[in-house]
Amino acid sequence: MALRTVCGFTLLELIISMALFGVFLLLAAPAVHSITELDRAKQALVLLDRHLTLARLHAITHQTPVTICPLVKNRCTNLWHQDLTIFTDRGERASFDKNDVKLMVLSEVHSSDTLDYPRAAITFKHTGMLKGFGNGTFVYCTQRLTGDPLGLALSISVVGRSRLRETNKCM
Repeated sequence: MALRTVCGFTLLELIISMALFGVFLLLAAPAVHSITELDRAKQALVLLDRHLTLARLHAITHQTPVTICPLVKNRCTNLWHQDLTIFTDRGERASFDKNDVKLMVLSEVHSSDTLDYPRAAITFKHTGMLKGFGNGTFVYCTQRLTGDPLGLALSISVVGRSRLRETNKCM
């Protein structure tokens, strides 16, 4: 008589392993949420940095001023959490008029987050440098699952270069 071996899990073993998997998943969920919070802020600023670089390069290659700002009634405002418009700024500075060409629009930030910048617009001259006399810093704020603020900053230098870092300006 030949013995037959059966390989596999019993129903009890399967239920126990699924229960353990569920417990581990519940323990890992807050850590995953924390990672996505930081990632959302970082991705938003990285995308903004790419668009700033594109605007700067467009200003240099086409020898024309390029502005990025949130537009309300074709005028630049300080509402940086809204859609950002990049356009050639040949007419009145920091306003979109008939002489200007819209290059692209960057979507608004997540509804629970904020994005601030100390000026109403960023304009790159044909040299790639910023119009104006000082550096500026974007501050992106979001909240952790615990309610604690989380902030990242994107600093723009006068020569148009940028740097991403953590900040505590979201307190």
